[in-house]
Amino acid sequence: MLRRCSAFIFRIIIPSLVISLLVISHSAFAQGQAGTDIAVLKAGVGARPLGMGSAFTAVADNADAPYWNPAGLGMVSSNEITAMQTKLSTDADHYYISYVRPAFGGTLGISWIQVGLGNISQTSDEVDPKTNEVINLSVFSYFSNAYLVSYGRELNDRISVGLTAKYLTSDMFQIEGGQASGYSMTPGILLRLVNRNSRQLTVGAKIDELINQQSWGTGTTENVPPKLRIGLAYSSPNPGLFALDISQTMKSGYAAEASAGYEWSKDGLSLRLGYSDGGLTTGAGFVSGHTRIDYAYVTQRELSKDNVHRISLSGIW
Repeated sequence: MLRRCSAFIFRIIIPSLVISLLVISHSAFAQGQAGTDIAVLKAGVGARPLGMGSAFTAVADNADAPYWNPAGLGMVSSNEITAMQTKLSTDADHYYISYVRPAFGGTLGISWIQVGLGNISQTSDEVDPKTNEVINLSVFSYFSNAYLVSYGRELNDRISVGLTAKYLTSDMFQIEGGQASGYSMTPGILLRLVNRNSRQLTVGAKIDELINQQSWGTGTTENVPPKLRIGLAYSSPNPGLFALDISQTMKSGYAAEASAGYEWSKDGLSLRLGYSDGGLTTGAGFVSGHTRIDYAYVTQRELSKDNVHRISLSGIW
């Protein structure tokens, strides 16, 4: 029965997903990009996925899986922690930390993401004649957080499922009604096929913000449209790992988005190349013992025009 089910999945479902990828991909390159996202989740996380152009939905095999596809946790069998800090071109700080460990028959993940903009002074238009300086009227700061709890597990050696629950907070200091809290849910699935030559084809899918809501102190409630993301990854000992992601906001009037990535690895060293958000990305990684360092050069036009370097430090045991 299990063999029949697996044969059906890999003979019927995977070809259908591949055809869907190609159709949506054509739409993406023809129409350009558009969409609505939760701001704190928009910058992406992890130097390895970012170096691969954010094409990580069908890969998701490390501590970044809670963000990119929680189903990938089902294929993670070790403890791992990873962290990253970035200065965005808006002078905002972007913090990220994620910890995953096998538990409850699968793998559990806990992550934190923050975008913070602190101690920005609001000054007067006029100069104080006594000091010949502008007058500080107030200090503005903004902090937005996402707390992620994820769980993924294998249903069998080819299928893995997962779910990420997110608790969201925002705080505009000294702004009346500038506080908000909310939630979001992201389910995911991974289908994996390995042949005798260690070549692997993986298809991944998730729906970001399938259920979501943010309520502000002004009484306003915000919802963003869910976004379907489908990924296809192919890996072999030589030439390496190829990945393609297509995402589509599930609401009329939004164009699809495409990203692609490649990774070559040997003897603990990895080199990466990708395409995302209309620009190229590059990266590298190095593993020594229980430590991994990843670097990515990323151009995100809306978030980081000037600060394009991403570095992640990870521990694995």
